[in-house]
Amino acid sequence: MEVMTFLKSHHPQIITIISGLNSDFSSHDFIEKFARMFETQYIEMLYKYKDTGNAFKTVHSTIAKYLSQNMNAFGIVKMSKKGSEHVFGEIDIIQWWSKI
Repeated sequence: MEVMTFLKSHHPQIITIISGLNSDFSSHDFIEKFARMFETQYIEMLYKYKDTGNAFKTVHSTIAKYLSQNMNAFGIVKMSKKGSEHVFGEIDIIQWWSKI
């Protein structure tokens, strides 16, 4: 499943996810809710990149890019990048967002 295509076709649900997050949230916060709402599709996205050695990083960075490209539509702005623990328990420097 193509990540960007899926995101574009589920724009209203993405707005719903964002509305349920705190006023300041990380990309990881968003992805946790996204993965819960679209579990099967999320797994399919990861599976598509299984042979790259970076399935999570590829899918997660594409999701963050989509948020960035649609900040006005989602009513969010970028804040600083900070450390956040990813699914493997390591710290990544990721984007934080604020609702406007």
